Amino acid sequence: MQTYICCSCRCIAVEEMVRREYSDVAGYNLLSFVANVLWLLVVILFCWDKSSSLLNRPLPLLPALEIPEESVLRAADAARVWINHALVVARDIAVGQNLKLFLQVALGLLVICYIGGFFYFLTLVYMGILLSLSVPLLYEKYQDQVDEKLIVACKIIQTQYRKIDDNVLSTITIPLNKDKKTQ
Repeated sequence: MQTYICCSCRCIAVEEMVRREYSDVAGYNLLSFVANVLWLLVVILFCWDKSSSLLNRPLPLLPALEIPEESVLRAADAARVWINHALVVARDIAVGQNLKLFLQVALGLLVICYIGGFFYFLTLVYMGILLSLSVPLLYEKYQDQVDEKLIVACKIIQTQYRKIDDNVLSTITIPLNKDKKTQ
C-alpha cells in the first residue's frame, strides 16, 4: 500500500501505473503500436492482392491517392506566410525593445514547462482535447456566473500588475542609444 503526500503525487502514481500497464506489459508505445497496425494493414492488402488471382476474386478497391500540385502549392504558401509571421513575432519578443512582452512570454513558458513536468506528453494531449471539448459547453451553461468570477479575477490581476509595473518594471531603464560601440 502506497501513501501519498498530496493529490498531484497520487495523479502521477496513477498515470505511471497506467503507462506501465499499457506500454511495459504490452511492449508497445504509441509509435510502435501505430507502426505495427500499418504493417499489418500492408501485409493484409498484399496477401489479398496475391490471392485474388488464385481465387478468382476481385482486387481490393483502393482509390488512386494523388495530391494535386495546386493543393500542395497553396498549402506551402499558407504555411510559408504563417511561419514567416511566427518568426517575426518571435524576433520581436526576443530582440525587440518591449521588455514587458518578453517577461510575459518568458513567465508563460516557465509556467507551461512547470505544468508539463507533471505529466507525460500523451496525457497533456488528452487533457487538452478533453478541455477543448468540455469547457465551451460548461461556459455556455454557466456563462453568467463565469463572467462574474472572471471580472473579479481580472480586476485583481490588473491591480497586482500595476503594483509590479510601478515597483519593478518602471524602474528598469532601456538605453535609447542604438549605436553600437566599436573598439
